[in-house]
Amino acid sequence: MLVGILIISQVMDNMKNFIASKESSIHIYLYLFYNIPKMATLVIPMSLMFSVCFVVGQFSTNKELVASMAAGVSFYRIVTPIFIFGAFMWIFMLFLSEVVVRPFNSLAAYEFSLIQKGVGTKTDLVYQLHIKGQEGFYYVYWYDAPTKSVRGGFNYIKLNEKNLAEYVISAQNARYNETEKNWKLEKIEEIYFDENMKVKNFTRFDEKIYNFPESADYFSKPRKKIEEMNLFDLSEEIIVRKNKGVPYADLEVERHAIFAVPIMCLIVVIIGAIAGAYTTKSAGVMSLGISVGVVFLYYIMYSTGKSLGENGGIPPWVAVWSTSIFFFGVSFFLYKKFNL
Repeated sequence: MLVGILIISQVMDNMKNFIASKESSIHIYLYLFYNIPKMATLVIPMSLMFSVCFVVGQFSTNKELVASMAAGVSFYRIVTPIFIFGAFMWIFMLFLSEVVVRPFNSLAAYEFSLIQKGVGTKTDLVYQLHIKGQEGFYYVYWYDAPTKSVRGGFNYIKLNEKNLAEYVISAQNARYNETEKNWKLEKIEEIYFDENMKVKNFTRFDEKIYNFPESADYFSKPRKKIEEMNLFDLSEEIIVRKNKGVPYADLEVERHAIFAVPIMCLIVVIIGAIAGAYTTKSAGVMSLGISVGVVFLYYIMYSTGKSLGENGGIPPWVAVWSTSIFFFGVSFFLYKKFNL
């Protein structure tokens, strides 16, 4: 049911694009279908906590838990199978995220790009990109990946061994020739500097061929969005961004999140079992309230930490793992307080 609600929400959020798109409606259905695994991973932790809290709460309400403990069976021995199941769900969610969710996110993104193109929106353009190359820096105004061309401005600063500008090339347009592996620039200005950074030569050209170290693909957007990358893709993209001089804190955060987010399944099972043990009446209402409250608080804390980590406010591992550590601390506190 919760997945159905999320699907309806997805439809409402994108209704304008769905109606305006001239593409076949099959792309809309495929887009929604490919989003189901991601939605399921959002619902599973809350469902787990509710079910565990409800079951243990029912045992407590019906005095079955008290009877078992009176017979000499400890509380943790009773709920050990539940904890083991929570650990299994942690591993299962990790596997599900890497093998199913992220590939499906990629398929969903492709279908959505087709829907947007049907609306008349181009999604494969790069605007105002400032990026580091092997020997200098580039600034391109508008890069069009399908035609491998730059419009509105192409600027390159070549650095010498002292990291000072050796020359600057400014052009109105540029196009990459894949066959010749070179760039054809139009309406060019070349400025060369001496060792004291004084201009020693200034030249204009209508057209000229250049052999820059980087090809056109260097200016393309990442092959995938972050939510589409698995652990290996993230590691490769981090290396690429390091070489380009582009911030990569968001990738580091996501790499930690691959392992940290699924552990929520174990956390909610532990807290749910302990909270359920102290449910005295109306197990259903109590379980639902506790589940909603804990999951809601978890996502608020996690989202806040993740945002701080992506923007460089705190280290990536702190941004991601701090929420899990906090809730494990809550579990330990409950264990000590109630002396189960």
